Amino acid sequence: MRGLRHRHGPLFWRVYLHGVVLLLLVGVAVGAVGFLLRHGSEEPARVAGYAAGRIAELAGTPDRLAEELRRVREVFGVEGTVYGADGRPRATSVEPPLESPFGGGAPAREGPVRVRGRGFGWAVPLPALGGHLVLAGERHGHDPGRGLLFIGAVLVALALGSFPLARSIAAPVESLTAAARALGAGDLSARARVRARGEIGELGRAFDDMAGRLEVLVRNERELLANVSHELRTPLARIRVALELAAEGDHEKARRYLGEIGADLAELDGLIEDVLAAARLDARGGAAWPVTRAPVALGEVVRDAAARFREAHPGRELSLEVTAGPTVAGDAALLRRLLANLLDNGAKYSEAPAPVTLALREEGGMAVLEVRDRGIGVDPADLPRLFTPFFRTDRSRSRAAGGTGLGLALAKRIAEAHGGTIAAESAPGAGTAFRVRLPAAPATGAGAASTRAT
Repeated sequence: MRGLRHRHGPLFWRVYLHGVVLLLLVGVAVGAVGFLLRHGSEEPARVAGYAAGRIAELAGTPDRLAEELRRVREVFGVEGTVYGADGRPRATSVEPPLESPFGGGAPAREGPVRVRGRGFGWAVPLPALGGHLVLAGERHGHDPGRGLLFIGAVLVALALGSFPLARSIAAPVESLTAAARALGAGDLSARARVRARGEIGELGRAFDDMAGRLEVLVRNERELLANVSHELRTPLARIRVALELAAEGDHEKARRYLGEIGADLAELDGLIEDVLAAARLDARGGAAWPVTRAPVALGEVVRDAAARFREAHPGRELSLEVTAGPTVAGDAALLRRLLANLLDNGAKYSEAPAPVTLALREEGGMAVLEVRDRGIGVDPADLPRLFTPFFRTDRSRSRAAGGTGLGLALAKRIAEAHGGTIAAESAPGAGTAFRVRLPAAPATGAGAASTRAT
């Protein structure tokens, strides 16, 4: 049951409280109209009995009759006119006299009547005069038309008051809908840009973040397709030429092309490994690789990576600076892959005889791996994107540079999978330094002996 509970957010309370306020306003409006209508018809009724009795006593003295009507108006706020049996006014407290709805007749009994110009009033038969008394409130005589007009005004005010809330909800939703449609139609730059607060604002910002990630993903896929297409073009062309030469009988030239094709195929094999590794990362939603934890002597990993580098790049100088042999808990194969990517990057973006340096040391309980080159460096504007998949600082995608821009991204994922970090320092023309920091495992007897043996 606890998992089914839902906490209402600000949007819910805004809508709910706004509805409560509207109900209160409608209740006040209806109550006011009812009060006015009731007061306009019942106030003459309250004084009708008193006025009818006094007027019957003064029926023979018109002057005193008029004086009594004026006194009723002053005391009760009700105006009145007395009509005789002939239907003519005998006395009145207001000019012109209140118009009788009965003409020359008289009402059969006391009750409410409609008085022209005054709304509702009260009529009382006067048997002593053979006529009747017409009363109307001096300040409260309102007809239903005014009441309806008042209710209409209140409803208009409520409609206007509801507009800001409706707009605050509808405008962001409309922006989200338009952005979603544009994104679905292929416009990857579409953004909702909602500035609202609360849940709708969070929804808009989440949509924009999602659209941004989607745009980056699609752009990376397009760059991957372009890079892979570029990398495949040269070896396929060489294979085609070798086949043509072999078909023509020029086996010596065909043999030379086959040697170059072998190097190309080795590069393509590395490219395919990078692409597959990136695909595995994407399949896990960008999560870190699962790492098989085991004690790894980094000194051995560094020496193995150095040997592989020298074998793959004959003639390139590699300087080793190993001042410690810390042990980490991790996957030796993945760590070798990390160093191989960093070393290949250093060789790719620097030229002989400039050396590439591989260093290992321990600082504050952390194992520090560092790869430095003296190459072209990286522009400061490109540093934040250096570890982004498929990003390459060399926009030309020259054959010398090669690659798909996956090596550094994979190195970052491997470092994070081991609970570590990777950072880059660079400047144009001054080379680049990559620094990996990994948590060092507590030294055990076997681990220490293994480290000393290296």
